Amino acid sequence: MKLYHYVHCPFCVRVRLALGLLNIKFESIVLPYNDEKTPIDLTGKKMLPIFKWEDATSSNESLDIIKRLDGDNLLKNELVDTPLFTEEVENLLSRIGTQVHSLCMPYWMWTPEFDKESRNYFQTKKEVKRGPFSKLIQNKSEYLEKLDLVLKDLEKNLSPFYKSNEMTIVDIAIASHLWGMYIFPEFQFSEKVNTYLQTIGDNCKFDYHKDFWLD
Repeated sequence: MKLYHYVHCPFCVRVRLALGLLNIKFESIVLPYNDEKTPIDLTGKKMLPIFKWEDATSSNESLDIIKRLDGDNLLKNELVDTPLFTEEVENLLSRIGTQVHSLCMPYWMWTPEFDKESRNYFQTKKEVKRGPFSKLIQNKSEYLEKLDLVLKDLEKNLSPFYKSNEMTIVDIAIASHLWGMYIFPEFQFSEKVNTYLQTIGDNCKFDYHKDFWLD
């Protein structure tokens, strides 16, 4: 089985976390961000993650992929159809994503995931929605203040996982949206949020840039 993914993509990180937790072996394929042909050939659209199954079919909806992988339902995948997820968690993810993407996009493109061509493609595409990256960097204090408010709300619901004493699909979704902040200069999560994320990372045997540290 193969996972086609972008390292920075939170929806891709979701699947990587689940694969690690479930001890499922797979081939990791990090696609260049400017590769349009491969995803379109596999699923008809440029959207990752893409998981290629043993029967040669492919899927690219992260929650559907995880549900299919998690045959024993260790992550309580039924939660994604409850108001806890569809209303509360999705709203939280939107609030997180708005700030994290504005903060991290100008930095993500300088990680080993990108070469010159894919970096230029990424910046051109993302600036259409977010505006010039130079402006995002100038406004980082605003985004950090807003993210701090979101993280304080998150902390109130950690016991030690999100409204639960055990890890679920909810935590996979939240952690995947926050993980990119670890590359942001001079930012530190609070002790409680960092412990939450690192516990999930340990449970899932997760190494964010693993693909670039291999011999």
